[in-house]
Amino acid sequence: MSGGRVRRTAGRHQLDQELIVSAAIDLAAAGEPVTFRGLGTALGTDPTAVYRHFRDKEELMAAVVDRLIIRIQEQLDREAPWREQLRQGAALTIDVFAAHPHVGVESSAIATGGIGELIAIDWILTQLGRAGLDKEQAVRFYAAYSSYVLSAAAALSRQHLRDEESGASSRWVGDLRAVDTDRLPALAAVIPELVALSDREVFVTGIEVFLDSVEATAARGDSDQAS
Repeated sequence: MSGGRVRRTAGRHQLDQELIVSAAIDLAAAGEPVTFRGLGTALGTDPTAVYRHFRDKEELMAAVVDRLIIRIQEQLDREAPWREQLRQGAALTIDVFAAHPHVGVESSAIATGGIGELIAIDWILTQLGRAGLDKEQAVRFYAAYSSYVLSAAAALSRQHLRDEESGASSRWVGDLRAVDTDRLPALAAVIPELVALSDREVFVTGIEVFLDSVEATAARGDSDQAS
């Protein structure tokens, strides 16, 4: 975790929500927790000044998460096929939130209601429609996609913070050294492969399984219509 504090003086700029959210993202990117006190220090103002723009931390974090979602949306290749776009969106989400872990750990529990979230929902539904899903299917797959991606982002962010605190690198799988080969032969046979998998690779595999399911569901729909 960063040992240095981020300091961004407001100077002659009037304090507003935009400036506060930018400072909060800078704090998170530096590995610092986002607090009103920390923002006051970073902005060179009294922490109470932040409360004039955000009534509580929940409202502030919603704005920060929404801004990061906008950043993710801005990096997507809108000309790519639907599958590649959803793959990109998932990878960008975990990478962006992992780079701001004190925000990422809360991402799965925050419904921002902001423009970033609304754009993201529309984008996901659009790609699922392009895949060939009907409205009901698209809604269900949207819920599964967004829940999985945000949960994974939160989990990986939490692990990042634990690793920073402990100074050690933890893994998604536990200690398998005590596995009895005779009693658990299937597990023993793949221990090297299990240990070799990174947390991010596990997440990416889940996304590919999800995308395969989208394609299979759309294909069944096409087959039903043809029969």
